[in-house]
Amino acid sequence: MFYMFIYLAAELTSVGGAVQLLTGLTPLAPVLGTSIITLFYSSLGGLPVSLLTDQVQGVMVLLLTVVLVIGAFAYVELPENALIDSGSADATGNGVIAAVVLIIAVTSANMFHSGYWQRVWAAADNKAMLHGSIGASVLQVVIVCLVGVLGMAAVTRYGASLFSPSYVAFLAAFFIINEMPVAWRVVAVIATVCMVASSADTLQNGMAALLSANKHLKVSHAQAITILFNVPAIVLATLQLSVLSLFLLADLLGAATLVPLGLGLWRRTHPMAALAGCIFGLITVVVTFAVGGVLEYGSAEAGLGRLYGNLDLTSGTLLAAFILAPVMSGLVTVVGSLIVPFEFQGFAEEAEEAVDVPTVSNSKA
Repeated sequence: MFYMFIYLAAELTSVGGAVQLLTGLTPLAPVLGTSIITLFYSSLGGLPVSLLTDQVQGVMVLLLTVVLVIGAFAYVELPENALIDSGSADATGNGVIAAVVLIIAVTSANMFHSGYWQRVWAAADNKAMLHGSIGASVLQVVIVCLVGVLGMAAVTRYGASLFSPSYVAFLAAFFIINEMPVAWRVVAVIATVCMVASSADTLQNGMAALLSANKHLKVSHAQAITILFNVPAIVLATLQLSVLSLFLLADLLGAATLVPLGLGLWRRTHPMAALAGCIFGLITVVVTFAVGGVLEYGSAEAGLGRLYGNLDLTSGTLLAAFILAPVMSGLVTVVGSLIVPFEFQGFAEEAEEAVDVPTVSNSKA
C-alpha cells in the first residue's frame, strides 16, 4: 500500500510539473483534476472501466508521442552530431549503475503493485496474459525510446541546468516541447494527462482491491479509504518534490522485503523468519546509507539524509543498497527457517471450512 501511495504521488507530481512547465498553470489544477476524474470513473466502473480506459489512453499516448517527437525535431534545431559531441548518448559507468538500479528497483517494486496483479488474474487464460504482457512490453519500449531521444536532445541543449540547482531531468523532454508553438504544447498536455491517468486509475483500483481483501471491509468502504489516500498524495504532488526520489524510496522498500515474501511460496519458510528478513532488509538499507555517508561525506547523518532528500540514481551507495537489501533479507529468512523447523500445512480457515467426503465401502451387506 505504501508503494502504491508513493507511486500515485509521483505520478501526480509528474503531471503537475509537466503542465506547469508547458502552460504556466499552478500544479494544483492538473493534479486535482486528474485525481478526481480517475477516482470518479474507477469508483463507478471498477476494473472493467480501468481496462477499457487504459486501452484508449495507450493508443492515444503512442500516437501522440510519435507525432510530438517528429514535431520536436522539425521545430527545434540542434547542431550536426550534437548528441554525439555532447556525450549525452555515450555509454558510461554511471549509466550502467543507473540501469542496474532501475532494473532492480522497478522489478522489486512492481511485484507489490496490486493493480498489475489484478490484470494478471483478469486475463481470460495464460495465453491471453502472455500476449498482453508482450504487447505492453513492446509498447513501453517504443514510448521510452521515443521520449528518451527527446530527453537526450534536451541534455544536449540545456546541459547541467536540468540537474542543478534543482533536479528537473524527469521533465527534460518537456523543455524541448516548450520551445514549440502553443498547439504542440496542447498535444503534449493531452499525452501527459493520458499517461498519468492510465497509471493513476490502475493504482486507485489496486489500492481499493487490496483494502477490500480484508473481510471486515465492504467494497464501498475500501473505495472511501482509497479516496482518502488521494488527499495526502495530492498534497505531496503540489509540493513538486523530486519524482525520482519518491519512486526510489518506494523501490527500496520493495527491494528490502520482496525476497522474504517471495519465499512464502516455500513450504518451509517460517512466518517469523520472513518477518525478521523483511526487518533486516530495511535495516540493511539504513546501514548502507549510513556507511556510504561516512565514506563519501565523512558523516553517517549526511548519508541518512539522502534517504529523504534527493537520491542520486548513479550513486554507488544506492546501488549497494539495492543489491544488499534483497540478498541479506533473503539470507536471514532462509537461515531462520532452517534453524526453526516449520512446514506450512494450509490456512486454518480452509481447514475449518473443509467438508469430509464420505467413503463408500465395497463390502457387501
